[in-house]
Amino acid sequence: MDKKEFRQQQIKILGEYADSEQKINEDQALLDSLINTELLKNSRSIGVTSSLSYEVDTAKLIAYLWDLGKEVYLARANNDKEHTQDFVLYNYMTRVSRSKFGVEEVSDPHAKINNELDLLIVPGLAFAEDSHQRLGFGGGYYDRFLAKHTATKTVALANTKMIFSSAQWEIEATDIPIEMIITPTSILQN
Repeated sequence: MDKKEFRQQQIKILGEYADSEQKINEDQALLDSLINTELLKNSRSIGVTSSLSYEVDTAKLIAYLWDLGKEVYLARANNDKEHTQDFVLYNYMTRVSRSKFGVEEVSDPHAKINNELDLLIVPGLAFAEDSHQRLGFGGGYYDRFLAKHTATKTVALANTKMIFSSAQWEIEATDIPIEMIITPTSILQN
């Protein structure tokens, strides 16, 4: 199965899993595990994506980060041919709008951008336990960002439907592995 087909299969599987009690419980377990990491405790500026229904829910995470006094930066895709993105300051007063991908992004074009983040919570459709590779959504936004910002620490939250012992998809030279993957039962360090 090629990468595009695998991606579509994962979206279907995750969509069917989205409203299940198990997913809700796993999302909470992932958040609880992340909260207890030194990586999060030692990070001041944290980048995150507003999640879609079939992704691990980031709403509680964002609220928790605000409560801790962390600076939260929400991903915003740029309208360019290079498929770049920036991380824009996000707080409870920030106005957001839906992007062409259906995710909430900061709508103020003059909002503070910080691409030198301490920590980035990287979304994905699938993650490989052995290589820490991720299957993203196909635009290459995160891989391009991470290739430029190598000092930023990365972590992914992966429920049981997202985790694979090894990559079942093609790995490309431009794919950047994730440093830490948190699953409902373990924390995998690269």
